[in-house]
Amino acid sequence: FEFIYNYLYLANLRSNWDEVKRHAEKAPQPEARRYVLPLNFDKADTGKNLVTLPYTTATATLHSDETIWLEPEVIFSGPRHAFEFPQINYKKYCGKPYTYTYGLGLNHFVPDRLCKLNVKTKETWVWQEPDSYPSEPIFVSHPDALEEDDG
Repeated sequence: FEFIYNYLYLANLRSNWDEVKRHAEKAPQPEARRYVLPLNFDKADTGKNLVTLPYTTATATLHSDETIWLEPEVIFSGPRHAFEFPQINYKKYCGKPYTYTYGLGLNHFVPDRLCKLNVKTKETWVWQEPDSYPSEPIFVSHPDALEEDDG
């Protein structure tokens, strides 16, 4: 709380950069996680993992009180490699299975790269240039695109 309100003002970023980095290193590192929500289940499945998707280690376990406990799969994580504002090719894949998501990469809470993440294989591509500070990614598809990530 204190870090966000006291250090992330532009004036503080410009004048106290070393102090900002020192405090940012103590902040929790965000992760991109996949949760799988089972839509149908049977009471006979109590104690079992209800997730049957072959490409994830996420689990959903039915308990005897009919609650389902979810454990995520971490699909992107690393020191000072946050993945924020995830976007997909919404025009063609909203509500449908997709493979790629795009995010803003942050180093010490400063956006300095764009990331492309294959959510099935966890492969990551990064665009970064010195003294460049991109904003939230927005996917714009090529008009004649045949592939999900053609844009």
